[in-house]
Amino acid sequence: MKKLSKRSLTRIIVFITAAIAVVAVFCGVAVSKALKYERKNEAMYQQNLAAAGEYLNDIGDVIVKGIYSESAADQNSMCADVWMNAYEAKNAFSSLPIAELNMEKCYAFLSKIAEYARSCEKSIASGKKLDKQAHDTFLSIKKKTALLAAEVEKLQKIYLNTGENIAGGIDFSLAIPKTIATAASTSDSLKSLNKNLSDSPKLIYDGPFSDSINKAEPQMLKDAQKIDLKKATEIAENFLKDEKGVLKYTTTKEGNIPCYCFTKGNAYAEISLYGGKPVTLNVDTAPEKSAYDAAHCFDTAQAYLKALGYENMKCDYYELSNGIFIMNYHYIQKQINCYTDLIKVKVDTQSGKVCGFDAASYLTHHRQRSIRFTLSEGEAKKGVSRYLKIKSVKKALIPNAAEKEIACYEFRCLSPEGNELLVYIDAATGKQADLLILQIGENSVLTK
Repeated sequence: MKKLSKRSLTRIIVFITAAIAVVAVFCGVAVSKALKYERKNEAMYQQNLAAAGEYLNDIGDVIVKGIYSESAADQNSMCADVWMNAYEAKNAFSSLPIAELNMEKCYAFLSKIAEYARSCEKSIASGKKLDKQAHDTFLSIKKKTALLAAEVEKLQKIYLNTGENIAGGIDFSLAIPKTIATAASTSDSLKSLNKNLSDSPKLIYDGPFSDSINKAEPQMLKDAQKIDLKKATEIAENFLKDEKGVLKYTTTKEGNIPCYCFTKGNAYAEISLYGGKPVTLNVDTAPEKSAYDAAHCFDTAQAYLKALGYENMKCDYYELSNGIFIMNYHYIQKQINCYTDLIKVKVDTQSGKVCGFDAASYLTHHRQRSIRFTLSEGEAKKGVSRYLKIKSVKKALIPNAAEKEIACYEFRCLSPEGNELLVYIDAATGKQADLLILQIGENSVLTK
């Protein structure tokens, strides 16, 4: 056998080394691409799982608002929202890697929800009203979609707590990767999700109207004189007197309420060009503990508003969030709740001081009005759904879809399932003007 020369041996070694390097680079690129693809897919799966839960929760909210409304338009809108959310939830589920698990019941359930809602929508459009059977069916749909949403939330927590990928990650042994069905087997969430849907149906932070600021000329400032920067600086200095630091003018902001903008330490404030009214205050703060309770926050906010000249203000809606107590105050005119005349106040529960203020809605809408209630409370009561138990009633002024103010009776009601609702009946027509769901927590009263 002929012996390889030293030169030939060297060439072979160089060739093998180069081949190994090429293979290594190729494998590295392949793995990198695979990992990138995996991350992209995982992000998509997580988004779709979250979206499915949101669509299911939306179904429950719109049903609560729709079935307790006597308005055909509201019921029609409910049906449209239900079938659209059902289809979207089904699409979100179908995009997940759950082929191993029989999801036929889940898909059939969502399809039948959509079909039923579309059927009711057509019925309403022809002039019919939802009967008791339809009412009960929608309540059943609400209950089952809530169960479904709860199972989705369990799945989300599993992946959040374990860090496990929905798709199970890349398996370099070339075995079939895990999917959501096997990865989540410890909770059996999808199995119980599917099991709970055996009975398919047969063929609704902030207080109410808190986002009602329109583009109209601010009522309180329309006849006010324009102030110069020197005067605005004096007003800002007094407004921010309790803040540490040096007052600095930053810019002049245009918009519905033109303002001079200032900073002082961690505080930012806006003073209106016309009238020199404080419009907003925001103090950058991050409370680490709560030293003051809700009662102190309410007292502090009320005293703050009074010092600024705001009287007859009432807070019905509030929330504790990350150590900040957020309150929505509205104006009371002769026992009528004027919800568009809104001022938001925030109090830091660690320092006990005001750290936020927003009077834009109040400055935009407030004025003395001549408010007429044509119908009596008893006459307006007829516009409330027969399924609801009325707990209390008060007079209110609310904005409608066209941002016009309408006088209403606000009926606080309780549904048979325990939901608290606010039903607004137009005091001129007796028709329902709006319906909101009350959300009452340990440290909050909000609406949606």
